[in-house]
Amino acid sequence: MKRHLNGIDLNFSMSECRRLKVCRFVPRHLRGPVDHTTIARGFSLIELMVVISIISILITLLLPAVQMAREAARRMSCSNNMKQLGLAMQQHASALRFFPGNGGYSTNSIVRSASGTNQGIATEDFEANQTYRWGIGNPSGDQKGGQPGCWAYSILAYAEQSAAYQEVNFGVKQPLYLCPSRARPDPQVPTEDSRGRYDAAGWAWSKTDYAGNLRVTPNAPLRLRLASISDGLSQTYLLGEKAYDPSVQTSTSWYWDEPIFSGGSKGTARAGLRIAEDGRGIEFKENWGSAHPQGAQFCLADGSVHFIASGINWNTMRALLTPDGGEVEAMEAFNE
Repeated sequence: MKRHLNGIDLNFSMSECRRLKVCRFVPRHLRGPVDHTTIARGFSLIELMVVISIISILITLLLPAVQMAREAARRMSCSNNMKQLGLAMQQHASALRFFPGNGGYSTNSIVRSASGTNQGIATEDFEANQTYRWGIGNPSGDQKGGQPGCWAYSILAYAEQSAAYQEVNFGVKQPLYLCPSRARPDPQVPTEDSRGRYDAAGWAWSKTDYAGNLRVTPNAPLRLRLASISDGLSQTYLLGEKAYDPSVQTSTSWYWDEPIFSGGSKGTARAGLRIAEDGRGIEFKENWGSAHPQGAQFCLADGSVHFIASGINWNTMRALLTPDGGEVEAMEAFNE
């Protein structure tokens, strides 16, 4: 039977209509049945929640691994920092026949203050009820054998920072002296706090996360020659990461955290036997420590860097700190 619509002959199959794209002219009651099985269907709410839950579980499982990988990278960067500092210390010793010391106050330790006057720098320790004056790095001090700045200042010229060394540019941040895992904020002009009052001449000074072994980098006028390390360079600490309490060693405090260009303080040299992980309320005075889990990095006098576990035997720790104690058990620390 023939059907006509607006003069169009509809005497052909619906498949032909679709092929000829004329279906849109065909009334609904003349079209064939619709195949509902071809209609796309979206996710239900329950299915969506299940997918989200699976993704959350996967993220939870992967996050610790990602964090461990990042910490491993930061720890390697910290190790490289110490390696370069140790190399600079060795270059200093090769040139002058002694390791740079921790410096100390001298009468010419003065700096131009922010207000335009010449003055020294100091820490008034409220707990000790005493004011400590600090040395300030002097470009000619090493050659004359009376460097008032600490080891960290003395090696700047050997660490490709000759301009900072010659100009005593204490406000320039020195990334080589900072541990990436600790990520401490940039220093600011020190202000008085509950532990002390700090005279920094109105300037912000660059700080260090690494300290010298006080038995190898002693306060001025003492200094240690290579021949004095009778225990062996591979058996003696040269540098190490220092303990840090973020609630005490803030960006505006110098308390046991005096800067790179100063001399004679415990902010740049330590002699303690403990290794403490960063945290509030830790025993930071004299001690070593880091933001790395379960230990801290140390550079030996031969330039090698080792990660020392926080649970190290105190006798072994003491053996590694003393340059001429005659101990033989020090190597145990490197096998833990």
